[in-house]
Amino acid sequence: MKITIFGMGYVGVVSGACLLREGHEITGVDPNRSKIADLSEGRSPIQEPQVAQLLSAGHAAGRLHATRNPEAGLQGAEMVWICVGTPSDEHGGIDLSAVKTVISEIGRFLRVHPERPLIVLRSTCLPGTTAEQIIPLLEQESGLKVGEDIGLVFHPEFLREGTAVDDFFAPPKIVAGEASTGNADTLLSVYQNYEAPTFRLTLGEAEMVKYCDNLFHALKITFANEMGAMAKAAGLDARRVAEVFCADTKLNLSARYLQPGSAFGGSCLPKDVRAILRFASVQSVRIPMLEKVLDSNHGQINTLVKRILAYQPQKAGIIGLAFKPDTDDMRESPYVRVAKALIGEGVDLRIYDPNIQPERLIGSNKKQVQAALRHLEELLVGSLDELSDVDLILVNHRLVDAARLERWAQAGIRILDAANIEGMDAQTSAYEGIYW
Repeated sequence: MKITIFGMGYVGVVSGACLLREGHEITGVDPNRSKIADLSEGRSPIQEPQVAQLLSAGHAAGRLHATRNPEAGLQGAEMVWICVGTPSDEHGGIDLSAVKTVISEIGRFLRVHPERPLIVLRSTCLPGTTAEQIIPLLEQESGLKVGEDIGLVFHPEFLREGTAVDDFFAPPKIVAGEASTGNADTLLSVYQNYEAPTFRLTLGEAEMVKYCDNLFHALKITFANEMGAMAKAAGLDARRVAEVFCADTKLNLSARYLQPGSAFGGSCLPKDVRAILRFASVQSVRIPMLEKVLDSNHGQINTLVKRILAYQPQKAGIIGLAFKPDTDDMRESPYVRVAKALIGEGVDLRIYDPNIQPERLIGSNKKQVQAALRHLEELLVGSLDELSDVDLILVNHRLVDAARLERWAQAGIRILDAANIEGMDAQTSAYEGIYW
């Protein structure tokens, strides 16, 4: 099948790479010149396990194409996936400008061309967005009637950065919100051999499912950290408490995100909490628990900064700057906020994160980290050995083993472990877990 993907960020690139492996012909459309240049040569514009190999193989087979021209990208397409970003706007709602731009481009194309591809919206949208804003805009620009002349599906993604390829091929569920009954038939044919529960929903239900997932993930992380702080204050090891809590998979649902550790960040959870709060405000709905989630998350970051500064380090090291391991995504990373705060207090900072290559950063990821850490390339070090003369090290990712941490601690370097490094004895002198 010929599939065109608008928006070659994490979701778009991963989706394209995986669809290539399934034998489809993929055309990526994006206004970013560097992304299109990479894709045109079969290179990946993002850091994500397995993606580079899949793109390279698809390019070698002649099934990967890329263009900045929407009209060229839509020629002959049987299905169009929209994977552009929906970041927060200045009020905390979602910014639909990129989605609306793409919808307008597609609509104008459909008005003058015979193609009638299924339109699949993957960009995260608040409930009611597709029916109330996207469909009317598409019908206005195209002169066509959705559900009669052309099909449209809202198809949320459940891809975790760092494991996105595995998540695509073994999804927890497949969700398709249909504008009209049967619209999702073509889309679901792509997944006919996948073993996952499949749900055909209304557009609004499918939109809400995505927020339910992300808000619950945000809640689980915050809950675990607040319980960790309580356990720490009581002189208890929060890992032991969490171990017992997470053993109950019947009532507590899942152990995922329920281990105490760092604050949450990234391109999804912070903006989706803000978006749902804005939505609730507009709808005059009170959700007091969620209203405090971001306050608690920010408080955890601020508390961590104060805890570090209490040791009065002149030189400090940070292991892991991206918001999670196995990615270079630093959008709303709590560790970027910690780094910025420490620099502001005059701490000489060194950062080790081998997944981050400043020259490869693009889009909002590059923009946000440059705004926070203008000279990132000067802060990064190439090896763990370059952290051996600092006063304190904050471990955010599992990029170091217990043996090295023990040597650093024995040398008098204070270790703050937010990653729960396997094998570390919590009683080790100069070592402390963030919540144990």
